[in-house]
Amino acid sequence: MTRRRLTIILHWSVLFLVLTMIKGGTSAPLIRWIFVITGIVWIGMPLAKGLLSKPGPKLKGPLRMAFPWMHRGMYALLCIAVAANAAALLGLTPINTGWTALLILLGAGTLHGLFHFWRHNVLFDGALRNMAPGFMHKML
Repeated sequence: MTRRRLTIILHWSVLFLVLTMIKGGTSAPLIRWIFVITGIVWIGMPLAKGLLSKPGPKLKGPLRMAFPWMHRGMYALLCIAVAANAAALLGLTPINTGWTALLILLGAGTLHGLFHFWRHNVLFDGALRNMAPGFMHKML
């Protein structure tokens, strides 16, 4: 499996895990553990080999300079959410710890998605194809 394919799988898995955990305000410990493990794998990849994403030639000016920092910020928020949930699951903090971090991660992820949607539709740089599964490329 390529690094890009694994990143795409982790990208969408984390999104659906966060949505699953937030839906009822609580989640089964198994779902939270899957989130923690998935998050650790995803955080470990850029720590070991650097960021996979690049801004692309059509992104100019301050947005181009901010692009890697926005992604690093998303990884930092993911790290905080994973750490908070892991601490709660290990009994180091109250069991309800981590929900605020998940909400912040979801909000930032929404802005992240809107940014890439804007890039795809205004700059026509195919930004959504980078993280969309292959079967969706014809629709994009």
